[in-house]
Formats: sequence, structure tokens, C-alpha cells
Amino acid sequence: MSKPKFIIGELVVLKTHPLLTSYRIKGDGKLVPPILLVKEIFIESKKKIICDEETGNIIAERIKYTCVYFNDAKSEFLEVVLYESMLETFRELKIEKISPDGKVEKDEKTIIEEIDGYKVPEYKYGEIFRLKTKKIEIYKKRSSKTFKVGKDDEGEEKLNPKETVQYVVNYTSPDFIVCGFKKNDDKNSHYPDASPKRIVAEYLFKVKWFNPFQQKFSEQYLPDSFLTDEMKVD
Repeated sequence: MSKPKFIIGELVVLKTHPLLTSYRIKGDGKLVPPILLVKEIFIESKKKIICDEETGNIIAERIKYTCVYFNDAKSEFLEVVLYESMLETFRELKIEKISPDGKVEKDEKTIIEEIDGYKVPEYKYGEIFRLKTKKIEIYKKRSSKTFKVGKDDEGEEKLNPKETVQYVVNYTSPDFIVCGFKKNDDKNSHYPDASPKRIVAEYLFKVKWFNPFQQKFSEQYLPDSFLTDEMKVD
């Protein structure tokens, strides 16, 4: 039986994420997919059909993940089920940091080491926690170019490019107040040979935040490994 590549609470991205290949987003920032958190792992049995019988083309996989992200356009959590080959670890993202004086620093190693260093937090009622994806989402940057019309030495028209860099903060989550705790009603399950079938978080924290679109406070239970009280946002 295949072993899952990712674990519960791990940060993953769709393989189309532009920061896997570049430090800055080109084009429309609204088309960038969110950073995802693994909520559930499901491993199909060997009986599952994963390829077309006639052509042999792969049409499915045995390992799939239920992933969660924060939709800032509606201030709510959403889920999506994705196969393993569609995903990449967040450790492959290219991340840069801009200092207050405008200095650009390649900062993926620092941020990735920080996130990897987060321990699963202890439950603390009334304390402030952050989603582990927050720092990467607020550090995303988009690059665009404008052109100033000028003339070259021979008097011919020439376009002089100017690059503009700005932050793209979609999918950024608010800070949360922890206000509840419970054991997960869903449980791990196994096949008759004891190999894993379904893997879920053991404990859930209830978090509260203000939803500006509904003009009310929202609550949701999340796996404890989604959250941290160690993050420092510059």
C-alpha cells in the first residue's frame, strides 16, 4: 500500500501556483490558488480502478486529500478534495521579503524553517491563534510593468519599461480567538490487513472571528495542527 506524501496539518499548494517557479506573480493576482492545509487523508484499496481499461491512461489515484483554505472574499473556510499528484509541498515556494527601506531579500528558507518549527499548540482558551498559512499569503507579491513613451538617439519612438511590485493578500486569514475544544468525531480507519484507510486529526479547536461580510461573529472547529501561537508578523 502506498504511503501518503503529506500529513495532517501540512501546508500544500496546487502545482499551478506561480510562486513555485517565480518570486513574483505575473498577471492577475486573483487567479492565484490559495495555500492549503491537509485536513483528511483517504487511501483507496487496491481494488479501486485508477486507469482506463482500454487505453491504460490514468484517470484517478489511490491517495486523496481533503484540504482547507480561508476564503477572504467571504470570510469563511472552504474544503476541496485533491489527488496527491495535483499537489506540491509549500517548501518549494519561492518567497521574498521587502525590508522597510526597500531592500529585497530571498526569504523562503527563513519562513519555511519557521513554519516547520511550529509545534502543535496546546489548547489555551481565550488566546489569539493564527492560521499557519497566513505569513505566506501576506508575503505574496505581484509584478507588473508600465511603459513610458520616449525617443531614442535617432528620434524613433522607444518604450521605457518601469516595473511595479505590490503585495497580493487574497486568502489572508484574520487572527482567531480560541474558544472551544473537542476530540474529533471522525476517527482513523484501517483495512483488514491493518493498513491505513482514513487519517484525520485527533483534536479540534473551535475558533471565533468577526465576519465583515455577514456582519456577525463566525465560529468553526479546526484541527489543532492548522493553528499556531508562535507566528510573528513583521
